[in-house]
Amino acid sequence: MSRTIRRMPLAILTTILTVLLLFSCLLGLKLGYLSVSLSGIVSILASHLLGSALPSDIAMGIADAVWDLRLPRILLALAVGMGLSLSGMVMQAMFRNPMSDPYIMGVSSGASLGAASAVFFGAGAAFGVSAIGCGAFLGALALSLILAIAAGRVAPGDSSYLLIFGAALAAVCGGITSVLVYIGSNATGMDVTLYWLMGSVSFAKLLPTLSVLAIVLAFIIFFSTQARILNLMLEGEETAVPLGRQLLPFRRLYLVMNALLMGSLVTQAGLIGFVGLLVPHGCRMVMGAYHRKLLPVSVLSGGLMTVWADILGRILIHGVDIPLGVSLSLIGAPVFLGMLIRRSYHFGGEGA
Repeated sequence: MSRTIRRMPLAILTTILTVLLLFSCLLGLKLGYLSVSLSGIVSILASHLLGSALPSDIAMGIADAVWDLRLPRILLALAVGMGLSLSGMVMQAMFRNPMSDPYIMGVSSGASLGAASAVFFGAGAAFGVSAIGCGAFLGALALSLILAIAAGRVAPGDSSYLLIFGAALAAVCGGITSVLVYIGSNATGMDVTLYWLMGSVSFAKLLPTLSVLAIVLAFIIFFSTQARILNLMLEGEETAVPLGRQLLPFRRLYLVMNALLMGSLVTQAGLIGFVGLLVPHGCRMVMGAYHRKLLPVSVLSGGLMTVWADILGRILIHGVDIPLGVSLSLIGAPVFLGMLIRRSYHFGGEGA
């Protein structure tokens, strides 16, 4: 099956994944506590986008629920899945470690700590969401730089040390964030940070979500032009230098861009894990490690994963909305443990 997919033309595979993703988003708008037909969803979208009149059988309350509640959370789930998959793929190439992931390595926790600190010390109240976003960016950047320094002191084949180091950093950041939330639980706005600890798209608003989606799409376009550099990073300096390429400037640029991406995602959706690990890893096992093919398949597959995780979180238990980060952790953590036990992770090709 994997060989069949690998031989499939990239244009056909990405078209199939795009169609599946669009259909999944439509289902996400349809399914929920209030059921709406697919034709009704199309009518509601046309009403807001084209100014056409709503059919008489669709109540204004249902139309508002679809446009103001379901559409933002589906688009945010889509942006989170695509962004985390892209971030995980880039981190795995940068650190030459197939188990690298912004959640496991602590970058997401650093962004969450930065955002919580901005709220706790009053920057969020004084300057709004922009200050919280800057805090998340600085936190993610600081953790990324620490990881880069640690990676430079680790032997290329020693993946376990970097994983443990990243997990320890994530635990420290998570602990400090919990203390800030606990101490400031009565402060204005501090209780909002609680949802960051679980990872949720329930509070998504349309305009901020569209901004995050635009950022994710811009990063996808940029990194789609960097496939050759990412391939060289997997091979290492010993391969890149004879070809006249110095990888250090690109690593620095990618660290800053990855921190900006994670800061944007964490500000809106909180801590959501394992997407950046499982999706690029699984796609690499099927597609191989060539990033020109790996990138579009990974980001589309990541979007599919998070959209469906959000849908299942809403409909599996009647009247209960399971946060996206929780549902993904329930899936991702056992798979991650299985990968560690089997030690079957590798960079494409045949199993190790």
